[in-house]
Amino acid sequence: MKFKRLLAGVMFTSALLSMGAQAAEEANQEAINGVMAKYRLNVESIEASPVDGIYEVVTNGGIFYTNKDASYFFYGQLFHNTENDSINLTDITTAKRNKAVFDAANVEKELIVYPAKDEKYVVNVFTDTTCGYCMKLHSEMKQYNDAGITVRYLAFPRSGERSPNIPQMSAIWCADDKVKAMDLAKGRNFDEESNQCTDVIRSHMALGSTVGVTGTPAILLQDGSLLSGYLPAPQLLQVLEQKAKQS
Repeated sequence: MKFKRLLAGVMFTSALLSMGAQAAEEANQEAINGVMAKYRLNVESIEASPVDGIYEVVTNGGIFYTNKDASYFFYGQLFHNTENDSINLTDITTAKRNKAVFDAANVEKELIVYPAKDEKYVVNVFTDTTCGYCMKLHSEMKQYNDAGITVRYLAFPRSGERSPNIPQMSAIWCADDKVKAMDLAKGRNFDEESNQCTDVIRSHMALGSTVGVTGTPAILLQDGSLLSGYLPAPQLLQVLEQKAKQS
């Protein structure tokens, strides 16, 4: 019963968002762009929120909410409260944006994949070979795969351009057998270095930063939702199953 109420709430919220998109033309887009530019933010979209007079502004630095001309704005999360549930509209918009960004990046051929034999779900994990919890996640790969979860890795050295393991991760992504190289690296048994695939590593880092990754492991779900940190297979499966029920 609770799920039915939640689904009804999501459907109602979607309708409100659709109506808001139609009304977005009432916003002073030039003024909003100008205000965001003062904070070095690039506006990606402007849509009317379900709240009268408040507009949702998606930027490269997050989601903001403004009045018609951005003379007032705030940065935070907007919830839609129903009789029995609370729906985070900001999370919904963020996930939608992340999915579009990830799909547009076209990195499918660059992922290091650990497939589940009976695949039910696919997750993309931004990982670092020097990250303790990344190693823990990797050591439990069989548990994820046995739960029907396919894990696909992207590179995200945690210290950015100054990360000392960029050459190592470049060598992993350049290896003929990338899975074997990753297995060795996560077991601290891979000492090869290369500069040949640093462009791939940097592009993954840029993609991760764009979708909100600030540390590793970071798990990007297929709907664009981002989970920060390690989750054991049973907990991740629970999240994925709940997401599937809501879709």
